[in-house]
Amino acid sequence: MILLAGWISALIALYLLPLILDIASLRLVIEILYFGLFAASFNLLFGYGGMLSFGHAAAFGIGGYAAGLTWKFLGAVPVPLTLIGCALSGASLGIVVGVFCVRSRGTSFSMLTLAFSQFLFAVALKWRTVTRGDDGLSVRPPDLRLPGGLLLHMNEPRHFYWLELTVVMLCIAAIWHITRTPLGNASVTVRENDERAASLGYNVFATRLIVFCIASSFAAVAGGLFASFQELVSPEALDFNTSAEVVLIALLGGTGTLVGPLLGAAAYILLQNWLSSISEHWPFVVGLLFVLLILFMRTGLSGIVGPAGPIQYLIGMWRSPTREQP
Repeated sequence: MILLAGWISALIALYLLPLILDIASLRLVIEILYFGLFAASFNLLFGYGGMLSFGHAAAFGIGGYAAGLTWKFLGAVPVPLTLIGCALSGASLGIVVGVFCVRSRGTSFSMLTLAFSQFLFAVALKWRTVTRGDDGLSVRPPDLRLPGGLLLHMNEPRHFYWLELTVVMLCIAAIWHITRTPLGNASVTVRENDERAASLGYNVFATRLIVFCIASSFAAVAGGLFASFQELVSPEALDFNTSAEVVLIALLGGTGTLVGPLLGAAAYILLQNWLSSISEHWPFVVGLLFVLLILFMRTGLSGIVGPAGPIQYLIGMWRSPTREQP
């Protein structure tokens, strides 16, 4: 009961956040949310499925272009329906790419996903009649009318935040549920030892393909939110730099945990914003951080603040002081 009350209080605080923060800070929180969902989708793929993709930006970019092209050619389609379309486009991409990639493992899988991502990057760059190339495709989400006559203006950061928070929380809850289903257990079993999983009767190919498709669909939703907020999507959303960014965010927060991607996104966005304001060489510092992370903090930030982390250990020591021996 206490835990449930804590979660409800935290959720209420998140919805009240726009009433406290200024616009600049709120825009940072909006960025943290869609990158957090993007990292959570990668965490499902890598942390639970054991598939290290260097082309996860393909689904992210496809979601952004799906949103932009929907509003360009179909008119004022409601944002929730458009995001569902983004998820379907990501799942479709996951099926097509996954059929070729998930049979491979290790480096071969990573390189194949990178190749597909760069192929889509080239298509988006050259197919100017549809994507407008490196000029970027303009994305204009229509205002959303809620039951009761309440109107959310998508060009208003506070209104967009409330919609985005709802979408991200629903997606995170869905990811949490998936990890606790037989599919989630099967993906972890395949991750640990696919040959043993096959001998136990698991369909390794189908399990990896389904996880790949689901992760791609959530990444596409994050891409749709990104494009809607930025009001622009360009080939850079499909580039390797975006894929590398989500890998760093997931590892920074900690893979294999629910809260890790959100912690990683918050730490990365805030650190990037601070470093870029004091030095133009901030990518070097971020790269150094990545190296140190791999060497000394493989569990990420979730390993520090998690139940087995040093912070919780110190809190437990403070709450339960050692009694004097008689």
